[in-house]
Amino acid sequence: MIFNFQRLIRKMLNRLNIRCLFLIATFFYSTHFSFAQKNKKVEIVQASSLEGSKINGIEVRRLVGDVIFKQDNTLMYCDSALFYESTNSIDAFGNIRIEGPDAKLYGETLHYDGNSKSSRVVKNVRLTDGKMELTTDAMNYDLSTEVADYNTGGKVIDNENVLTSQRGYYYSKDKMVFFKDNVVLVNPKYIMNSDTLKYNTTTATAFFYGPSTIQSTGKDSAYIYCENGWYNTKTEKSFFSKHAFIQTRENILNGDSILYDRKEGIGRAFKNVMVTDTTQKIIINGNYAYVNEKTNRSLVTGKTMLTKIFDKDSMYLHADTLYAVNDSLTKEKTYFAYKHVRIYKTDLQGKCDSLVYSSKDSTISFYSDPVLWSNQNQLTADSISILLSGSKIYSMNLRVNSFISSSQDSLRFNQIKGRDMIGYFKDNNLYKINVIGNGQTIYYLRNNKNQLTGVNRAESSDLMIFLNDSKVQKISLLNKPDATLYPIKELQPHELKLKGFNWLNEKQPHSKDDIFIWK
Repeated sequence: MIFNFQRLIRKMLNRLNIRCLFLIATFFYSTHFSFAQKNKKVEIVQASSLEGSKINGIEVRRLVGDVIFKQDNTLMYCDSALFYESTNSIDAFGNIRIEGPDAKLYGETLHYDGNSKSSRVVKNVRLTDGKMELTTDAMNYDLSTEVADYNTGGKVIDNENVLTSQRGYYYSKDKMVFFKDNVVLVNPKYIMNSDTLKYNTTTATAFFYGPSTIQSTGKDSAYIYCENGWYNTKTEKSFFSKHAFIQTRENILNGDSILYDRKEGIGRAFKNVMVTDTTQKIIINGNYAYVNEKTNRSLVTGKTMLTKIFDKDSMYLHADTLYAVNDSLTKEKTYFAYKHVRIYKTDLQGKCDSLVYSSKDSTISFYSDPVLWSNQNQLTADSISILLSGSKIYSMNLRVNSFISSSQDSLRFNQIKGRDMIGYFKDNNLYKINVIGNGQTIYYLRNNKNQLTGVNRAESSDLMIFLNDSKVQKISLLNKPDATLYPIKELQPHELKLKGFNWLNEKQPHSKDDIFIWK
């Protein structure tokens, strides 16, 4: 038989006379008014049986069977309980259930302090808001603030997300879980690890505080690291900062802050940006980067610098904008540099207005008034292409209005001119040049004392020129040759300049810092 405390009161009131009824009504009214003011007394709503006893001299009510307590708007259920009325506290056992306005808490044993509205639930503990479920071995739950905490290891299941940690706090009103120590979030698409993580169950957003990683699963896996940021597991949009980077199979994206949309495959990085192509050994720095994984395109602007790493040296390139396209079929990349392009390598420098590097054939092409400097030689043409072999320059093609010049003194210059030219390199040193069409040369002769003694002026449809230590050693006139040797004092220096000659030494970069200076 169910013990109902309110039914018992009604029976007692029916047997009392009017005076007693008035006194009792007055008592209960004043008591209820006092309870309402304090709003703290625990009420017994129901039990199958109730008996009073003393434990260690303290009055205790023992309740058994379908026990229900109430305090304010919270109901507490259990199989049996000890109610300490003097301390307004409960020890409850079996099938514990606490129903608050925003969450329900389950367990096997409960100690509840009605004065502070604090509880501790132990064994098979489960807390849920109807959507999210948190399980642990032991939990403290404050009904006044609706804040729960645990330190014995816990698990939260929210749709596809499973979160575990050693310690945690749950804020029912805010639908927020705060995880600490060995935090792991497992999703079918990725796994998150963090030292400290906050999770909003309404928006399904994870907030990172401290070193955190995200490892994607599947063939297109990506690895993300940050020490601050957030990730919305519904929209898969995210923000990462503080030593943040995103690493894929071929690229690493770094920045002071990164916005990433996993569904759209779009990443944006801001300030101190670095994009690393691990397959091509290329690093791009700048102040802003845009990466689109679906279209296989990326862009970097703002004091950009591309570094191509060779075995013993590196080539540095600057342009207003750097742009990359990846062919998803061939897996080959093409890099584009636009406006104010300058490069520096210890044995090669250059400038132009646009540049293209193709990983397919390892070719660098220079367009729009290109100029290259290879040791002592200045090379110009309408367009120039460099073919790389491994970490070395193999050959160089100069197309239309090709011109090579080198200084002999402040007024005199060796010059080679032709329609097209092909230059060949050994150990990154130019050693042979083939001139194809309209070949013309002017080069100076020196004696054993390295003094200028004469100047040779030659023309031939095609030429083959051999160099040693960047100096002309031999010229072969291959078709319709015409050559004249003049004493050094017979012709004035201004008479010995081929049409189109233009000495641009003041524009040559002499360090990697010079690539940012455009004259």
